[in-house]
Amino acid sequence: MKKILVPTDFSELSLAALDVAAMFARATSAEIVLYHKDFIILPNIDFIEAPISTYDVETNEAIHNQTQKQLETIIQSPKYDGISIVIYNTDDYEELGEAISERTDIDLIVMGSEGASGWKEFLDGSNSESVVRHANCPVLVIKEPILTFYPRKVMFAVDFETPFDDKLIKTLSHEIEQTYVVYVNTSDGFEDTRTINEKMAAFEKEHNLTEHEFVIYNDYSASNGVIHAAEDLQADLIVMSTKARSGLSHFLFGSVTETVINHSSIPVLATLAKH
Repeated sequence: MKKILVPTDFSELSLAALDVAAMFARATSAEIVLYHKDFIILPNIDFIEAPISTYDVETNEAIHNQTQKQLETIIQSPKYDGISIVIYNTDDYEELGEAISERTDIDLIVMGSEGASGWKEFLDGSNSESVVRHANCPVLVIKEPILTFYPRKVMFAVDFETPFDDKLIKTLSHEIEQTYVVYVNTSDGFEDTRTINEKMAAFEKEHNLTEHEFVIYNDYSASNGVIHAAEDLQADLIVMSTKARSGLSHFLFGSVTETVINHSSIPVLATLAKH
């Protein structure tokens, strides 16, 4: 691992994500790219948010300089001593996910997210969903401030259809005490126990799994099943593979991984499906 990207809006969760990224950076000697995107509110239209470049030049420069100072203050904290952190402060027009998709030099993205609900989730989703949909690398989503990120109980959610890439989790393997492999059996896609066990045996062989507990979890939907299983197993981290749907496919069918990221209180590591 050489580069870790952390999007920040100066919120508590985004700074918590930076702390988690710092733990990875110390363990792997990776460089952190602290990403910030400048926005302003148009005068007298307080419900419209627009890119900074649509306003006057002086205001643009003032806001950019202010956020630059904030970013520099953050990385000068003693807790980041010995870690290489570079600032990428931009005012481009693209949404976060699309902007990050252009970065092919990033090995891991760590970000905080409160999720989205209701019409916002249906129409736009959360920033984390957008990033997962467009990213070219694994995305670790932090849902609440974490003092230390050393997951002891890790849950792999599998469907035996989406190609699974588990190489990143090996970075943490020496810290893991319990690994669960969970398959959610739903009424819509119900399969008998014998069939599921046969698929699990093939999965174990493919990924060379030897020390884990296999769990079949019954629920009304795959996303609810993943969240409920993680809660019942008291997992510290959920690992899922995503096909990163886009366009009409995403609008009609969505993504189980994105839904879990949006509603789970447990950190989620989304890895891009191998093809």
